[in-house]
Amino acid sequence: MVLSMGTGLVSLLSGIWGIWKRDKEYLVLSRQTLYLHFIIISFSLLSLTYLLVNADFSIAYVTNHVNNALPVFYRVTSIWAGQAGSMLFWNFLLILFSVIAVSHIQKEEPVLVPYIIVILMGISLFFCIMGNFSETSDPFRVFHAGERIMTSNDGRGLNPLLQHWAMVIHPPVLYFGYVSFAIPYAIAMASLMTGRINLKWTRLVRRWTLFSWFSLGAGIMLGSKWAYEELGWGGYWAWDAVENASLMPWLTGTAFLHSILVQEKRGMLKVWNMVLVTISFLMCIFGTFLTRSGVVNSVHAFANSTLGPFFVVFMLLIVLFSTYYIISRLSELKSDRPINSFLSREAGFLFNNVLFVVMLFTLVWGTMYPAFTEYFLKEKVSVTAIWFNKFMVPLGLLLMFLTGAGPLLAWRKTAAKTLFKNFKFPLSVLFIVFSGYIALRFFYFHYTSFEELKLMAGISFSLSAFVISGVVEEFLQTTRARISVTKESFLAGFLMIFFQNKRRYLGYAVHLGLAVMFVGFTGKAFTTETKLVLGKGEAESFQGYLIEVADYEQKSFPENKNAAPLYTSKVVHVNVYKDDHLINSGKTEIRSYPLYNLSTGKYDDVQDTSEPAIMSGLYEDVYVQFGGIDEGRIIIQVWINPLVNWVWAGFIGYTLVLVLLLVPFGEKRVIAFFGKKYNTSVVMQGS
Repeated sequence: MVLSMGTGLVSLLSGIWGIWKRDKEYLVLSRQTLYLHFIIISFSLLSLTYLLVNADFSIAYVTNHVNNALPVFYRVTSIWAGQAGSMLFWNFLLILFSVIAVSHIQKEEPVLVPYIIVILMGISLFFCIMGNFSETSDPFRVFHAGERIMTSNDGRGLNPLLQHWAMVIHPPVLYFGYVSFAIPYAIAMASLMTGRINLKWTRLVRRWTLFSWFSLGAGIMLGSKWAYEELGWGGYWAWDAVENASLMPWLTGTAFLHSILVQEKRGMLKVWNMVLVTISFLMCIFGTFLTRSGVVNSVHAFANSTLGPFFVVFMLLIVLFSTYYIISRLSELKSDRPINSFLSREAGFLFNNVLFVVMLFTLVWGTMYPAFTEYFLKEKVSVTAIWFNKFMVPLGLLLMFLTGAGPLLAWRKTAAKTLFKNFKFPLSVLFIVFSGYIALRFFYFHYTSFEELKLMAGISFSLSAFVISGVVEEFLQTTRARISVTKESFLAGFLMIFFQNKRRYLGYAVHLGLAVMFVGFTGKAFTTETKLVLGKGEAESFQGYLIEVADYEQKSFPENKNAAPLYTSKVVHVNVYKDDHLINSGKTEIRSYPLYNLSTGKYDDVQDTSEPAIMSGLYEDVYVQFGGIDEGRIIIQVWINPLVNWVWAGFIGYTLVLVLLLVPFGEKRVIAFFGKKYNTSVVMQGS
């Protein structure tokens, strides 16, 4: 840890000196020390992994996150289960991505490399300093005398809530997104520092931004899956402070991905892009700050620490540094041309970006308002999900409209004839879906009030259909144009359009996945819940289902009587009937994990977790959670959650499409792989 701080400092200072004096030897030293820095931090991470796997209880971090009963697999994942380990992992990923980026950019734009190294090493040095000078961030801290029973041979163990498959994947995937955004930020700032403000830097950051954006989105959805299956409250998103923090850089990253397209195509929005990449990276640091400072209360956040001031100063330095270079290059960041028409694709992207920023500031304000009021007014105020929904739902609906409308607009200016042609089918679908929704609610269900009609949900379904129909129409038109030239089968032509212009058509496919997810999100408006108190063998009806308590038992896991129990469990077996037919069975339980008390040296602490029974269907989920025993009768909470599987289906589509976007092959390689003999240039021109 000390050596990593030393190598980071040497790389940073030699890079600054080499740039100032234009001394190539110091620039080479800076780059070589970066590689040494990576080796040392890698060794630190491997050392921590070794200590966790071997349960070395002389180390405070190991004792607080591992015990003898914990499987080896979860001991490895304990690296990111606590603050100190996750900070080391953050720094490791940063240097890993730095080495990859520098090795690539050295071939493309070697002039930028020294500046990129200086920026990235400055960020890494910040984490090295915290790891060396803050006890809460030191993963190798040994216990002080009297801090615990020194003769103890066991540890507290991993938080039971983290012993879930999604939480094994969710934190590192989210870290990939947070950390990798440092690369686009460093490239952008390096281009400002060198004065090389051209289209080249946007091409260098494109794949990194896409990787970061994909990782953030995947991390958010994996976290939602964990919350749905593990927390037992019937939902997957609660506008929790740390949930919001992960969404913030995703929003600005989405805006940035669209905005750099406008710069490449039209030479516009150059200042806006620099601001967006800075805000996106700043939000990544802000999200890390929220989980580690103790400034907000969250099931996702670590315990209170002294790191808040460190992060505040660091974020302030980022703002000052970025603002200085953006302002100093304003004259060179002027757009090549103005926006010719509000009915143009570039204008649509700009409106889209402004909306993303409005959503960002809404999230920041709602998330930080309780902390502000507590600090300045000494009052504890909470901002509930109702407040967030009040603002974010209308903004989300407007965003869905722009998502569908943007691709239908032409660059520069959309003629009236083209506008009518492009919007005719999607708007017709929107009108049909909305009319059908109102007719169904009004005539079939006989709902008449505004609340019962749930018009916002109807608008959401209609806008999702608007996006999906526009994308499908584009796919069909392009496929027909392609097969008219190539004479391929329709299926082959349809599959190949995704590779002939990956950014365009796979980008549309991402819109399709997000629209499907939005349908699932809208289902939340129709969630119903109830509490049932039943005896064994009893049943009660709710929302067309008959919920039966089939059995109740208590057991330990593992069931080997000679082994110490990992947890004890109270299990309720439930059957769900519809129309007198058994449609599904499941079990819901409350698990009690014994936790080692460092003060007493005994297992006298217990943590309970909820394990719901989720019986999923295409249309809705029956979500049942055991709530305890009341005078010998079993309490169960039941939620009927419509369209949840649409959320997961859209996420799977989003993931597959973005993996294809990240894989570096296009139409020529696909054709070569299958042995086709097409004239690719003619195909591209024809379509």
